[in-house]
Amino acid sequence: MSEQAGGSAGAFWDDVDGSHARHRLSALLTAVTDGIVTFDTDGTLTTANDRAADILGRSQESLHGCAHDDDRFDLVNETGTPLESDETPFSTLLESDGSITDQIVGITIPTGERVWLSVNGALDRTDEGIAGAVFTVEDITERKERTNDRTDGFHDIRENEEHLRLALESGSMGTWELDLQTEDSPVRSAEHDRIFGYDDPLEDWGIDRFLEHVHPDDRELVEQRFEAAMESGTWEFDCRIIRADGEQRTITATGEFQFDADGKPVRAVGIVQDITDQRDRERYLEEAKAQLEAATEAGAVGTWEWQVPENRFVTGASFARTFGVEPAAAREGVPLERITASIHEADRERVTQRIQDALETCGEYEAEYRVWDADGELRWVVARGHVECDEDGNPRRFPGALTDITERKRAELAVEKQSRELEALFQVLPVGVVVANADGSLRRANETAKEIWGGDVFNSDSVEEYEKFDANWADSGEPVEPNEWTMAQVLDGESVTDPNIYEIDTFDGEQRIIMEHGQPVRTDDGSVSRAVVTVTDITERRQYEQALEENRRQLSTLMENVPGMVYRCQNESDWPMEFVSDACRELTGYDPEALESGKISYGDEIMLEEDRAEVWSEIQQLSGEQDTFSVAYRIETADGDIRWVRSYGRAITDDDGTIVSLEGIISDITDRKQLETDLKASNERLEQFAYAASHDLQEPLRMVTSYLQLLESRYGDEFDEDGQEFLEFAVDGANRMRAMIDALLKYSRVDTRGDPFEPVDLDAVLADVRDDLQMQINETGAAITASSLPDVHGDSNQLRQVFQNLLQNALQYSGEEPPEIAISADRKGEYHVISVCDRGVGIETAHTERIFEVFQRLHSHQEHPGTGIGLALCRRIVERHGGEIWAESNAGDGTTFSFTLPVEP
Repeated sequence: MSEQAGGSAGAFWDDVDGSHARHRLSALLTAVTDGIVTFDTDGTLTTANDRAADILGRSQESLHGCAHDDDRFDLVNETGTPLESDETPFSTLLESDGSITDQIVGITIPTGERVWLSVNGALDRTDEGIAGAVFTVEDITERKERTNDRTDGFHDIRENEEHLRLALESGSMGTWELDLQTEDSPVRSAEHDRIFGYDDPLEDWGIDRFLEHVHPDDRELVEQRFEAAMESGTWEFDCRIIRADGEQRTITATGEFQFDADGKPVRAVGIVQDITDQRDRERYLEEAKAQLEAATEAGAVGTWEWQVPENRFVTGASFARTFGVEPAAAREGVPLERITASIHEADRERVTQRIQDALETCGEYEAEYRVWDADGELRWVVARGHVECDEDGNPRRFPGALTDITERKRAELAVEKQSRELEALFQVLPVGVVVANADGSLRRANETAKEIWGGDVFNSDSVEEYEKFDANWADSGEPVEPNEWTMAQVLDGESVTDPNIYEIDTFDGEQRIIMEHGQPVRTDDGSVSRAVVTVTDITERRQYEQALEENRRQLSTLMENVPGMVYRCQNESDWPMEFVSDACRELTGYDPEALESGKISYGDEIMLEEDRAEVWSEIQQLSGEQDTFSVAYRIETADGDIRWVRSYGRAITDDDGTIVSLEGIISDITDRKQLETDLKASNERLEQFAYAASHDLQEPLRMVTSYLQLLESRYGDEFDEDGQEFLEFAVDGANRMRAMIDALLKYSRVDTRGDPFEPVDLDAVLADVRDDLQMQINETGAAITASSLPDVHGDSNQLRQVFQNLLQNALQYSGEEPPEIAISADRKGEYHVISVCDRGVGIETAHTERIFEVFQRLHSHQEHPGTGIGLALCRRIVERHGGEIWAESNAGDGTTFSFTLPVEP
């Protein structure tokens, strides 16, 4: 024993005489929960207390005289190896300096069970020399089993950490944790900082630092998610970040807050993953937390005796220091309340109740709890004792022993905490993780893996049973055999870093495309003990990639075949080009690179100076409602040629509506422009010809008409009936000739002599036409109905001519019944459709297009008078207004004439 222990023992016995000491010793031997045995110098067991007999499974009488190396005990060491005679606790004690502490041995009791003991011993020295040896034995079978479980737990933790490391590395993710009380970030992966653009690890990290990197447009949402996580405990979101180098990336972030007993968040753990280009980049997760060192149990720190009636709690110095009590006072005895005051407040009531229960039953006492020692450190202890009562059942003495289990408890709590954290991370991973044993049996899978495969289907006992997973290789479409799965490859010792891509049929009837990575977990000798495979659902990504590739192909085809130069430029006066297609060479004579690099300025060097101001003005007038444009201007090519081009495109605006860039197509319209110029000149000549022709024709026609009128007035009475008829035919022919000349002149002047377009109220136009035709309406007894007509942009006189010609047709071709005419309007997209419907004689369907040609008539002049130009004139006017006109009819069923006019901008 140490001097300290010896001093404590001396104080324990100094106040009693021999008989009292023997009585106290007897009581102590009965009260202590440890077994006590003595041996003589030959190693023969001489005495054993009741507790020793219970532990060894034999009566005191049968134990008496047993040798220290008796074969019946089947002594083994801590690892299960049989002990030789010179390795028993007795032999070890004789070879020591006089004492042994916590020698772990196993014995076999008569029932065949193995009992594990912690043996402490000391030599019994007298003035004459060594008289024997005294040993205490403690049954630690349960503790040994917990230690074995804890060792297994440590192994599982190491495996889980390896699983997690492999999973995180395969999934290219970064992890972090934050102590919310100290603002320290003790664990943060290097990949985490690289995701945010830091090549060297940061000194500090926190939620505020995280938010500084979040894109301003996403920051409010992220802050809301963190605030919600304060209530729910977890977060999961995607957001954009601005890296330290200014690059914008997109990440997915998941994690959880951990709370203290008061519900206050004290720790945050999270994972971030760069999902901008997951397939091309791999991340590495720094080593998980350092391996936990196995906690070792300390030996007994002291014994006590509580004299219950006097409330006098006597103990040694070591025990006293554990409870923060002065050793001197503890030797004299202190009230029990002084001892319990040092127990942690969360444990105190429970321990006090255990003491009370032991007092009431005069029974055994055992409690595990925390206590504040003399240095203010919190220690874990286990206390065992027994209450002795008098004949009346009143508690008299309460002896016992205390063991410090702080290191063991800390290790157990660390194991529990580590397992909880690893399990939490395992479950919140945004990729599926599947773990298999060395024989191919699937050990476990996280929720993400189950969601990907459509259920908890990971119950295969071997690689052969993987055939139930239905899949094809994504690149070839060939079926995947059981030994071709990533898990089978990893179990063979292969590290699958170049991912396998499969098309799978899930167990819930879905079809998905997955990507798998895998790593083996090896034992110390290099053999595979576990296989870890990560599963990522890339269905949407593959669909997006395929769609993107198809779009690229279509765009490439379009760019090659579009009749013009595709471009994108900034909205600046010199129109700096950001992109131009290869058609640039044919259009301008310059290489695309010359315009894109700014060596050649499109606005200053290619566009003619005379047209620049007008083009700039027209583009700047665009607004949010009208962002498309079509503008024609001239350019000068690299060869000095002047060409007409037309730019079709749209304006790109910022959030404030300011135009920042343009994109579209520039086409060469030089030939078309020349045709327009030639056509304009031709139309002018045609108009001059028509005017001259009509003037020259009308002069002799007036003379013919005048002489015919003279013949009728002077000699009309002298004509017989045939002569009178001939004269009428001649006058009527001259009048019809005049009408045809006037109509032809109107037809030729539609485009050249029309009025400028302006807002036109069609209701007012129709009202004027009805006034002009009122006499004919009354004569025919026509019934005309009209719905509300729209306002349009056009030439009111020409539109009046259209309504007049269509109404006259409806009145003229009404048949024998009074005309019924309905006028209506409907909007279809960007056009108004105006319809004039009658119930007249109708038109054969085969002739509905022919009637719009000049001088085409379906009836003779005697049947229905007219020039044969009216409908052709209507078409010419409607086309000038950007519309079209058509007829729908069947003979005898009436006719509907419809024409379109653009909606007023």
